[in-house]
Amino acid sequence: MTSIPQWLQSEPGDYVLEAQLPLKHRFLRWLGRQTWIYRGQDRLLRLVYNPDANKHFKFEVGFFGQRYRGDLGHFIDWNVFCYGSYAYHELLLLRDIASELKAQRVAPISFYDVGANVGNHTLFMAPHVDKVFAFEPFALVRAFIEDKIALNGLTNVTVFPFALGETDGDVPYYPSPDGNSGAGTLIENRLSTFADPAIVQIRRGDSFLKKESLPRIDLIKADVEGFEAFVFRGLSGRIRQDKPAIILEISDDSRKGFGSEDSFRQAFYEGALFAEVAGGNGRPYKLKSFKYGTAAEVLVMPPEMSGIMKKLTHGA
Repeated sequence: MTSIPQWLQSEPGDYVLEAQLPLKHRFLRWLGRQTWIYRGQDRLLRLVYNPDANKHFKFEVGFFGQRYRGDLGHFIDWNVFCYGSYAYHELLLLRDIASELKAQRVAPISFYDVGANVGNHTLFMAPHVDKVFAFEPFALVRAFIEDKIALNGLTNVTVFPFALGETDGDVPYYPSPDGNSGAGTLIENRLSTFADPAIVQIRRGDSFLKKESLPRIDLIKADVEGFEAFVFRGLSGRIRQDKPAIILEISDDSRKGFGSEDSFRQAFYEGALFAEVAGGNGRPYKLKSFKYGTAAEVLVMPPEMSGIMKKLTHGA
């Protein structure tokens, strides 16, 4: 039987609203918004409240005009509480791309969140696109997305209880042993450093999207902790057909999965444009020249979107 990591074990008690926050927690939120602190801000925040200490504090705060429930014992929620969001630069980039696509197209815009985790990106993007399709295979984490959807009364979000990959089946998923839900992985070679696996379902992307008659992929974010190559091989048909804008994480495990830079580039559409995405919590994005061996986040766009790419590069 799979053991549940301590940080995921449910805690009793209600969510504390912003007006009811203790002084220490108010200071934590204030400190996280001091964007003039360029170095050492994360370290200072951790001195006030360390998200790795397995101390639970359930909160409900504002989130870009919506409501966000979280727990300071969870790393992503800690970022939302302190900085206002997790991966703020990614959210701004996704928002700006969606805005440009809406200005150019009459058809509805669909965002696909692959590796949706606790729903930070899904919740943020719901007001900016017509449809959101979120994929999160791990039930204990997926429950947090479903809670956010219910809390905010979202009607344009669909959550699928699957991972996307090359094949259909059941596979082991290794939850993070600490509070970073974003570090859970389907990559087996991390077994020694992760919690006991849970069995989750995986679907080949092209087949699943066809079966469910899902609409065009206009914008997709993939953050699946080294499993990116399998996601895009399974989605190869729709990626070439739909030519979406793509934001993906790329790690050493990702590069191993792709095999080579040529194979990475060939995983997308002909003439694809690449840029490295830089930024941080509470700070805007910056697009830089893409270097396969060192990039951690990548923006991929079809040649038809070269004007958008240029605008994002110089106007970010």
